[in-house]
Amino acid sequence: MTGETRTSITAGEAAKLVGKSVPTITRAIKSGKLSAKPRKPRGWIIEPSVLFSVFDPVTDETNNNATTLVDETPIKDSVLQAKLEVMEQRFSDAQATIEDLRTRLDTESAERRQLTAQITDQRQQKRGFWARLVG
Repeated sequence: MTGETRTSITAGEAAKLVGKSVPTITRAIKSGKLSAKPRKPRGWIIEPSVLFSVFDPVTDETNNNATTLVDETPIKDSVLQAKLEVMEQRFSDAQATIEDLRTRLDTESAERRQLTAQITDQRQQKRGFWARLVG
């Protein structure tokens, strides 16, 4: 831990202390509302005094009904779920279309073979010159 003091906390710890999600904490950092130092290889180091000047700490009374989201936000999650459902429906429709087209292709191919056989059967055999003369 380079440059960190024992009083510094990570964004995940900060989220738990104030009853917010990690993305909420990082958005506050990126918008400049909350100051923090980058942590290597990733993450943020936040001073508790700075954190509590921006967000109120969670107490036992407020924490009883609060649930913290560490790695997700409900809005993004519901949007992604809706997109997933739409994509699954599109995939299902595409599979049904492919199956229908395969059935049509097989039917048309069989019909083409039958018509080709009928055409070739109706043709007269070519007779040579002498067979036509004598014939």
